[in-house]
Amino acid sequence: MKKRFTDILAALCVSMMLMASFAGCGSSKNLAADSTWEVTETTNLDKLTIADGAAVKAPEGYSVTMTVDGVETPIAAGSYKGKIVLTKTEANVVKFSDSLIHNFRQALYMDESGVVDAKSVTSAAGAYALSQDGILTGVKITSVGENFNGIFAAGGSYTIKDAVIDFTGNGGNDFAGYGAAVMSTGKNTTLVLDGVKIKTDGAVRTAAIADKSSNLIVKNSELQAMNGELPADYVSNVSPGDMKDVPWMLGIVGNCRTTNLLGDNTTATYINSSISAEGWGVLSIDNSQKAKLTAINSKIAITGTSGYGTYAIGDSTNAFYGCDIQVTDYAAINRGGLVIYGASTPETVAQLNTELKLGLTDSELSSLAQTKTTINSKRFGVMWHGQGNVKVLDDTIINTEKAVFLDKGQTAEIGVDGSKGAQLNSANGIILQIIDDDDPGPVTIDGKMANKGVYKEPAEPPVKAKDFDVTAVNSSDVIATFANITLKGDFYNATRGGSKTGADSGAQAGGMAAGAAGGAMAGQGGGMPGGPGGAAPGGGAGGGMAGGGGASGKNLVLKLENANVTGVISATTAKHAKDTITADDYKLLGEVTNTPGAAVNNGVIVSMMNSTWTVTGTSYLTSLTIGEGASISAPEGSKVTMTVNGVAKPIKAGVSYKGNIVLTVTNG
Repeated sequence: MKKRFTDILAALCVSMMLMASFAGCGSSKNLAADSTWEVTETTNLDKLTIADGAAVKAPEGYSVTMTVDGVETPIAAGSYKGKIVLTKTEANVVKFSDSLIHNFRQALYMDESGVVDAKSVTSAAGAYALSQDGILTGVKITSVGENFNGIFAAGGSYTIKDAVIDFTGNGGNDFAGYGAAVMSTGKNTTLVLDGVKIKTDGAVRTAAIADKSSNLIVKNSELQAMNGELPADYVSNVSPGDMKDVPWMLGIVGNCRTTNLLGDNTTATYINSSISAEGWGVLSIDNSQKAKLTAINSKIAITGTSGYGTYAIGDSTNAFYGCDIQVTDYAAINRGGLVIYGASTPETVAQLNTELKLGLTDSELSSLAQTKTTINSKRFGVMWHGQGNVKVLDDTIINTEKAVFLDKGQTAEIGVDGSKGAQLNSANGIILQIIDDDDPGPVTIDGKMANKGVYKEPAEPPVKAKDFDVTAVNSSDVIATFANITLKGDFYNATRGGSKTGADSGAQAGGMAAGAAGGAMAGQGGGMPGGPGGAAPGGGAGGGMAGGGGASGKNLVLKLENANVTGVISATTAKHAKDTITADDYKLLGEVTNTPGAAVNNGVIVSMMNSTWTVTGTSYLTSLTIGEGASISAPEGSKVTMTVNGVAKPIKAGVSYKGNIVLTVTNG
């Protein structure tokens, strides 16, 4: 009887194989050339051969995904052996735009009900288990295909413990999360990654994405993103959703951001974690407003030759407390956000725990040692290519090879308080450099904003802007306050205002980008207009000016409060190493030499309270207030003199001057 049952079972499996119905029964299948197999139910195989021209598809409204020995594998011509599972899942359709509608496939789809099997490729998820209190363990996801997502959380509160995710292959759209290792989305979603290791190797194959008002919390984890190989027919562009590499016009290269924060009021927090990118950027914000990106006691690094630590856009707050930041180009790029660097004091962390709903226990809070933030950049500290603010607090140390602050013609507020030991150290001796925006912008090719712009140095002298007062504070100025700190370095304002030659270099490309990018959507596309989130049309390059319109101006308003400065503070003319800069010379953007001279549209307004300024070279100002307790001197063995509109004036406290102010240092 037992033998007969076994024979019947074997015959049944053979019969099912001949009928091409393989669900639940290990077997083999050969797909002939030009044949099509519609997978109507999840199917298990031991062997699969797909001839050239053969196709495997799912019924309408569904997707099919193949795993081989638990590894998500592209369905392509070839022979496969092992534990082969072809999983039919309900479509998870994510619409980014009318032309970009993505059908997500993911190892685990989660909502308020838990893991949704009908939308999950569970054969790719490892030996996972979800407890009743929302803790997910045992996750191991490996993908060698493209556009496959790991964990997609769209509702509920979950903690993923000790997961290992390894992705090789390109993603599809990091503005939408298409191909991300982990993604949280929706205002009712809180996703905690604890002890998770994620490694991606592919263009726009993001490690972690938070979207649509969700709350993503990453702690005790390691996230790493490596550049991938772009498709042979890809044209570098800044069109939202089609952009698969960073525009070279930002002065950097790379094709994968480790993280991206999307959607309005979204929150992402990284605690005691290591986050790194080979290129492009580590912590990014895009296509959003009023987002909060926070890192506490974390290591943030660019491991390759080019990239930034964080990108602030759309009225966001990017805050770093007790972090170690190691970058090649910029600690931060600011385009509409607030960037904060400070220490992870117990009071600050406790406040963040409440404000950001981090859920840290008393034990976790006490284990986070108070640490200062340290930034080491091989080029710049913070770069502006849009309006934004920066605060440097506590005992933060910023070490750069080039300027600590590089403002490309944008409205900004900078606040540095050294009362607890903050330091700014620049190897080339420049603390603050203001120049015109040298981003040449994209050029529209076949409906896409291609990164084909060329920067051309203005050949004509700047034209004096009508009705712009270089001696008064304007709403569009750069206002920088340095308090309770000793600084050695220079402060330069080299904005030109309006110049036809300068404006022309960006008007063709920059004007095209306005509006089409939807403001913050293409924030990292470069060449975009200058206000918060890129909202104001008409920007461009070659000076980021008014796109060929009338002349304008921008003053440096420098406030010294109980500060000691040694260096030059001056209006200048800036010059790049080359008059024409293309993609081949992308690192030349932002790097200039300065020639101090009288202001045209680039006023320098200095006010000093209980401060000292040791003038090391000729400095051109437009307004100077020497408050009580303040003084101006020259280095030992030299003397400094001052003229205002060509007339010698005494340098003494309690006096204010306006006009063409020149401070000259001579020996003796």
